[in-house]
Amino acid sequence: MLTDNPYQQIADLINDECFPELDTRLRRGEHIDARYHRLFNIIQDGFPLLAEYYLRFGSDLVQAPEAYYYLRPGTSGKSLIRSRKLDELTMIAGQVLAMFHLDPEQLEGSGWISTDAVYERLRLLLENDYLCQLLERKKIETQADRDKAMETLRRAIRQLARLGMVRLEGNQANRLQTQAPLMRFIDPVRSTASTTEGTRAAMEQLVRDGYISLDEDDESLKPDCTESEEKASNENVTVVVEQAIEEEQEA
Repeated sequence: MLTDNPYQQIADLINDECFPELDTRLRRGEHIDARYHRLFNIIQDGFPLLAEYYLRFGSDLVQAPEAYYYLRPGTSGKSLIRSRKLDELTMIAGQVLAMFHLDPEQLEGSGWISTDAVYERLRLLLENDYLCQLLERKKIETQADRDKAMETLRRAIRQLARLGMVRLEGNQANRLQTQAPLMRFIDPVRSTASTTEGTRAAMEQLVRDGYISLDEDDESLKPDCTESEEKASNENVTVVVEQAIEEEQEA
């Protein structure tokens, strides 16, 4: 039977001139949405074939409700595609930015958010000691302390940008726009919050509680854990960033 789908077998996909770029981006942990028009169309048309293809590497190709795609390690736990985990700060920054993304006021105007605004939201939600710990500071009292803390936060935001979760204005990560893949961070509350307002409130509580896992079966990491408990918990519950790019060398 004739069909308009150009991909009838996996060889058709692999021979597409855009497949190497798509494959590379997915293996790096990037999220592919409609911004990547050509790549997005390839996944849409070839999804069943691609899903089967990546399953052979022990990875799942996921189609999210918000219309974006990404890879994650399969349930067998034996993925041939390397993966690593997000650190606490990047996870929590992602959760806070997901709250921004859910805010109707954020959609008005240009949609740009300053990194200062992200910092202020973190400062309001988190206890000071925990915030200092996340930002790699003993204290944040002077302007020099704040400047160094902000650079640590910008490093986390650049990681989110490399995963396709935010769009940066320039390379300094001083301003950003939220993107649909940030909705991965609402997964722990999808089934319990029936409204957008309820989702935002639930996300705020997760951040306040120090919950940094996207996996429903994992336990949360609390800010008041002892050092030994925190180390053990952090190995288990920090979210896996599938095939994430290695951190860029800072100049």
